[in-house]
Amino acid sequence: MKRKRILAAIVILALFLGAYLAFATDYKYVGSSKSSKYHYPTCQRAVKIKPENLVTFKSAKEALEAGYTPCTVCKPPTED
Repeated sequence: MKRKRILAAIVILALFLGAYLAFATDYKYVGSSKSSKYHYPTCQRAVKIKPENLVTFKSAKEALEAGYTPCTVCKPPTED
């Protein structure tokens, strides 16, 4: 029982940390210099992007103008 509580607490903390990081940044979307997709920063594909390949965008328009297309997993918008 104690183990379940600890696991639940860890999951909740991870969710809060993810939400904080998503809103504490000055960008809305991320991409990789090695691909042509842009994502929400919390996307399961985005979290795998290596820091040296990370590209950030303040808007969907900026990502599209840079030649990126929306991720099919997290489905970010094409206009803000």
